[in-house]
Amino acid sequence: MFDIFKITRFLLQNFSAKDWVVIFLVIIAFFISRLLFLDKFPIFSDEGIYIKWAKTAWQDASLRFISLTDGRQPLQTWATIPFLKLFPENSLLAGRLFAVFSGLTALVGIFFLSYYLFGKKTALISSLLYVLTPLFLFFDRIALVDSLVNSAFVWITFLSLILAKTLRLDIALILGLVTGLFLLAKSSVFLFLIPLFISGIIFFDNKKNLPQRLINFFILTILSLVIALAVYNVQRLSPYLHYVSEKNKTFILTVEEWVKNPFQVFWHNFRYIPYYVAHSLGYASFSFGLFGLIILFRKKTLLAAYLLFSLIMIYLLMSFFMKILSTRYVIFYGSVFIILTGYFLSLWLKRVTKKKIVFLITCYIFTFYFSYTIIIDFKNIPFAPFPHPSVDRGQYIEGWPAGWGIREFIEQARKKAKEKQVIIIAEGNFGMAGDVLEAHLKPSDRIKIKSYWPIKEENLKENQPLLINSHVYVFFAHRETFPDYWPIKLVRTIEKPSNRSRFYIFELTNKR
Repeated sequence: MFDIFKITRFLLQNFSAKDWVVIFLVIIAFFISRLLFLDKFPIFSDEGIYIKWAKTAWQDASLRFISLTDGRQPLQTWATIPFLKLFPENSLLAGRLFAVFSGLTALVGIFFLSYYLFGKKTALISSLLYVLTPLFLFFDRIALVDSLVNSAFVWITFLSLILAKTLRLDIALILGLVTGLFLLAKSSVFLFLIPLFISGIIFFDNKKNLPQRLINFFILTILSLVIALAVYNVQRLSPYLHYVSEKNKTFILTVEEWVKNPFQVFWHNFRYIPYYVAHSLGYASFSFGLFGLIILFRKKTLLAAYLLFSLIMIYLLMSFFMKILSTRYVIFYGSVFIILTGYFLSLWLKRVTKKKIVFLITCYIFTFYFSYTIIIDFKNIPFAPFPHPSVDRGQYIEGWPAGWGIREFIEQARKKAKEKQVIIIAEGNFGMAGDVLEAHLKPSDRIKIKSYWPIKEENLKENQPLLINSHVYVFFAHRETFPDYWPIKLVRTIEKPSNRSRFYIFELTNKR
């Protein structure tokens, strides 16, 4: 039974004024670190796609499942629409506010899960670490779904443990609804059914009535799964749900592919998954988290076994089947290590000394620098450098998906549009460059994007009549050479860090 007075008494009895001050400061630190210069980081190509989908779904209710046409679940699209309504003049900011909200959901989940497992001190430390950790800071500031996937892991794990402890029907119903909702975010959330199904391992701390408890747990878990799949199948309202399984084949080996060569991706993934997690956590939290796990085995063996077994099962599945690996796909591992680090530090800091504080600050210097660059010094974000070239640095900083200079180009086009309409012919009708350019437009802009893939000479010539009443630019993101006979004149070259790729901006001419 819900009782607000009971909840209030619990909070007043268990949290002092000092605790509330710390919680308030953590929340303030979260919003400052996530909102400061939020829309200044150059747009990533996938952000342009997701923002375009949200705009389309907002403007046409019949296209609310548009993301399924590319095999992407629709939750991010739907959840971005309210932010677009709040900030129609800044679509990039709106898209990234979705990630901030996702990060806040994960932060609250980490606080609750840490408190439930280890108590108040661990919850406060873990929450603070979440705010400071580069892995979460970066993905809480970019319009991708991965922060929400991390939140899914935290909340599914939390509710699974409560279900296993209480065997309550209402918890099973809530868990099913929450899991179903998160399954609408990304296919990788299905991996988190592993901790759901094995959370019953904690029953073995007391053999009394073990068979009965296991049977009841199994029934409630199946009920949760049925509800989750019922929510997931709301996507069948669209005729495009089958594209999800097709899209997954781009990232995950099919069973047939795996049977032919079971270890074709295993050793690469097995080696680099821990490396990506450790580096993006800043190493300190990864190391302290391992110490926390060791201590947990001594104090709460079954809980430690549950966490370790869940992570190992997911680790092996990802190692065997994941075709493409980058940091964002393993973000949820960071949450486990942050909580274990909070647990370790809560024990180690029972007696706070200056030496311990200096030691901690020294250990976290790289973490602080990493987080500083994410907010202030974008070009120097120290993403994991191996394997070479860096996957993350290539995607977000140096490679063709990184949108350096696009904001400035649109600003210049906006000034030109005061004279007459501006038309931008973009090579790339999905992501880079058409969607990315459009993400920077305002509803009031006299700028139109026309996208082609690839641009051909006839595309340029068919647009030449537009020169009578418009400024026409041609934007290239994917090629380095251009035929001399094309009717274009180079206006600007946008170089990216390390000169690994660049954008070319041309004016369309009347050349025949």
